[in-house]
Amino acid sequence: MTISNDSKLKVVLALTPLVFSAGVMVSTLTYSTDAVEAEVEEVKTGLAIHSALKAHPVTEERLSTIAREQAEMKSEIKSQSVSLAAICQATGAQCR
Repeated sequence: MTISNDSKLKVVLALTPLVFSAGVMVSTLTYSTDAVEAEVEEVKTGLAIHSALKAHPVTEERLSTIAREQAEMKSEIKSQSVSLAAICQATGAQCR
């Protein structure tokens, strides 16, 4: 039993879209993998640079401002405590 040329042609024509689809799929997956790997490397590089910084410049400035304001508040509280102690001592009140 032999396959006629007409049948062979029909099989080839039926398989042609399948072969092209498989090729496109492999090409797409390969390209996507390369693109994702490149993107991951870019993110890793950026993260390494960011991690190497002492602190983000804006954050460092804000922390400096907060520390200065806390020092000022501490000084004011100390001054108020001294004043309150003097008032309590002068009036003879039992302040806590």
